[in-house]
Amino acid sequence: MDAIRGIRLLAASLMAVLGIIYLIFAAFFGSLLETMEIAPALMASAGVVYLVVAIGLFANKRLFYYLGVVVPLVWASMGIIHYTVTPDPTEFPFIATEIIVILCCCYLILHKKSS
Repeated sequence: MDAIRGIRLLAASLMAVLGIIYLIFAAFFGSLLETMEIAPALMASAGVVYLVVAIGLFANKRLFYYLGVVVPLVWASMGIIHYTVTPDPTEFPFIATEIIVILCCCYLILHKKSS
């Protein structure tokens, strides 16, 4: 397996895992999310978007490389802003995973196959 394919599969897998976790949070921890000032519907929609981007990355569609940068960047930014207001160390794994996905997708964007 070449490096580009491995990086793409890593990004897709991490996006899928985050999407599933966000959907689980929205389904089972709705009242906890409301106390954290996050609407469960917003978390569920983020989970669906993450899964769609993961499927696009698995399918090796170039558009989803860009979405793999933008979508986690928005959520990581919101997580960092939320952390500055209400410090919660449980947000670190999510932010770190999103940063890894962003870096993987940036690498994929910058390494075009020669034609």
